[in-house]
Amino acid sequence: MVDHAQIQQALSARIDGEPTGLDDAVIDAHLASCEKCKAYWDKALSLSRTLAFVDVDGGMAPPKDLSDSILAGVEPEWRRFARRRQVALSIGRIGLVVMGALFLVWAMLTVAQSGPLLGTTSADVALDAGADPQTGALLLQAASVRFGFALALFLCAWKPSQIPGVTMIAGTAFAFTLGFAVRDYLVLGTAENWGEMGSLFISCVLLGATWFADRGNEFRRMWHSLNAQPT
Repeated sequence: MVDHAQIQQALSARIDGEPTGLDDAVIDAHLASCEKCKAYWDKALSLSRTLAFVDVDGGMAPPKDLSDSILAGVEPEWRRFARRRQVALSIGRIGLVVMGALFLVWAMLTVAQSGPLLGTTSADVALDAGADPQTGALLLQAASVRFGFALALFLCAWKPSQIPGVTMIAGTAFAFTLGFAVRDYLVLGTAENWGEMGSLFISCVLLGATWFADRGNEFRRMWHSLNAQPT
């Protein structure tokens, strides 16, 4: 017994001019008695006639330069995005160089400030009256830390890929400095390390902004991928 699927397959083959695999009398007899297959035949025949009148070389055919048209529409937007990214990255790198220079000058001034406090440890020369070797040693340690921050900021301005590691160190230093400042303010009523705290905070902001300008596109793609909704 012939089922609907076989008849409809044979009807499609008849429209395409291919062998149906069934006797035409069987197909016609089934069409006369089956409303479902008759509706399928009418719809398929109508669609075939509609497609037969479509001009392949007309407006419904895709343009030969479709890829060029797509690129022409997308390229200006990508250029604007790349230009904004380059400007933001340049500003961030310049800011890192400026902060590195400030840390370098600060380190040299601290070394100069520690000189009179160190005095002398020679056995045949008396220690200066205003000497304070312990404070001088602490100043030298602070100068070495500031010199290290200067080199780190210069490195990040040169290679922004190093920013995450330096940001962790600068952020930790800022957090501890802020904690000590809050403690001094609560206990002593005053805090004297606002300059160091401010310089570390500005450095962290510049590091984050420069990293986002350099790697922000990857971060946005990852964020969109994580928030993608299935369709």
